[in-house]
Amino acid sequence: MLRKVLVALDGSDHAAKALDLAIDLANMYKAELVALTVAADSPATDEERRLARTEFRGEVQQALTAPSFTLGPRTTESNAAALVEMSTEVGLAVRRAIGRQVTTQAEMEARNKGVAAVRVRVEAGDPASTIVAVATAEKPDMLIMGSRGLGDIQGLLMGSVSHKVSHLAPCTVVTVK
Repeated sequence: MLRKVLVALDGSDHAAKALDLAIDLANMYKAELVALTVAADSPATDEERRLARTEFRGEVQQALTAPSFTLGPRTTESNAAALVEMSTEVGLAVRRAIGRQVTTQAEMEARNKGVAAVRVRVEAGDPASTIVAVATAEKPDMLIMGSRGLGDIQGLLMGSVSHKVSHLAPCTVVTVK
């Protein structure tokens, strides 16, 4: 019996399929659904840049116009360091904005499809270790996530988030293609 389902979302097509499965299972078992996104502090992926330009443009614009992104009075030497630091902060703010939108949409979809207990979480950090940490804290019966379908050699060399999570998570992990 499932009491809690954790679904990890990143805005991809595979994550949307994972959400569909998570919603179906939450409905079937009257389980709580926790929708999670992780804002990574690594360079933006092509998919994230596309999402920032198209679907989440307003949210990203709002994040980038926040007062925390002004340089203020600085010397020329400190401007370079500030810009480098700011580039990471801007990337994280963009990912958090996208994450909030992705989880809000997931929550609305789940509620519209009859899931009574839905919560959302937007966390920051390394995606694989953060998903595992949230799974450890939330204690779900099942974690569902999309697979990006890395090729065997590329997956072996780089390792994928879903591969790492499936080996480290303290619960059953289902990856969806």
